[in-house]
Amino acid sequence: MLRGPLGEDTGSESVGLAVLFPIVLLLILSAVQGGVWWYAHAVVAQAAQAGVDAGRPVRATTTTATEAARSFTTRAGSGVLTAVEVQAAVTVETVEVTVSGTAPRVLPIPGLDIRVEASAQASKERWTTPLAAAGGGS
Repeated sequence: MLRGPLGEDTGSESVGLAVLFPIVLLLILSAVQGGVWWYAHAVVAQAAQAGVDAGRPVRATTTTATEAARSFTTRAGSGVLTAVEVQAAVTVETVEVTVSGTAPRVLPIPGLDIRVEASAQASKERWTTPLAAAGGGS
């Protein structure tokens, strides 16, 4: 009986690639999933900041801040965010906006829901008067 030049190992490379391919594919999809998560987190963080910026002026309300954050997620997060929730609180002294959403799933893992959340806060703008009239002039 004659054997080929490779002897008994004929086909072992095919089996090795068949075992290795799913692992490589999983690593690639994990990197893509990480990028999608990072972008979704950046969108909700910027949306929260946009809501705070809209809520800081003197006559701004909670509705103004909420609508600004929701508008930003609609424009920048189209396709990368679902189930977006915006919570805003505008008081006399502070503005706080929290935005959360779900990033799309690239990895086919059941039950993998990737929630991203970010919040921003700042002090509310207010009217002030100059202090020059109160001192003992020169």
